[in-house]
Amino acid sequence: MVRCLVVVGVAILGCLSGTEQAARAGDAPLKIGMVQGMFRDVQPTVVHALARPFRNLMEKQTGLTGNVEICADSLAMAKKMQDQKLDIAVFHGFEFAWAKTKYADLTPLVVAVPQGKIVQAHVVVHVDSTAKKFADLEGESLFIPRGAKAHCLAYLEKLREGLPKSVARVVPKSGQTPEETLNAVSSGEQSAALVDAAAYSGYQNLQPGAAKQLRILCSSEQFPQTLVAVRKGTLSDGTLLKLKDGLTTAHKTPQYKPLMMMWNLQGFEEVPSNYEEQLQKCMQSYPRPTTPTSTEAVKKE
Repeated sequence: MVRCLVVVGVAILGCLSGTEQAARAGDAPLKIGMVQGMFRDVQPTVVHALARPFRNLMEKQTGLTGNVEICADSLAMAKKMQDQKLDIAVFHGFEFAWAKTKYADLTPLVVAVPQGKIVQAHVVVHVDSTAKKFADLEGESLFIPRGAKAHCLAYLEKLREGLPKSVARVVPKSGQTPEETLNAVSSGEQSAALVDAAAYSGYQNLQPGAAKQLRILCSSEQFPQTLVAVRKGTLSDGTLLKLKDGLTTAHKTPQYKPLMMMWNLQGFEEVPSNYEEQLQKCMQSYPRPTTPTSTEAVKKE
């Protein structure tokens, strides 16, 4: 997930050109926001180190400096956009839906497309498991791989509503990748795992034999895709067009195409015509929380 976001940030900065340099001459550096939850299981010092390539690329290609700001949560980031303290921000789709209910001027620029194009979570068990539904994991452990994605954790919180903590007791495995976690379920070492749909699909392609020992117990709804957002009126139309064109063609360029492939990202696309409908539908299943996001709750268990 962190690597994917590095691609997002680098691509954003790499898309700026001399045109933007002229338009922004004498202005403060371009400000890009990302949510702390996007860097799950990453130490703060490492998070800030990841911002260095953004600044370097900005200076090399445009002569401008750029800063990445890590925000506590999506609403805090949206507030900074509203106050014009951020120019661009990267949101998980469902968190953007939350933010837009409070800050209507936020608008999607492009969406990030994962391999398979589906943003979804699966709870996976061994093919011989007797469990028929999530509640049947009474007394079992649910393993979460390193860097679990936010939509997976949101789905888990929804699944656990009304259930005792003894059902699918969460065991975060900060040292395990999704592949290692699925290997452990496939071999019978672990009972169940929470994984992203793209990770599960990739596992099926890479390890088809082991994947036959797995079964999807339950799946989330499809979430809106991660997006790059702006606030209406913050950047010029010319700059927005330049960014959009650069991002949606980045996967075709020699510089970015290998990164997209390596980091499980197909590329960027125009915002789907039904994206607003996707956001509204997501809000019905995942309403804006009144307390901090579910990721914190999972960390504490």
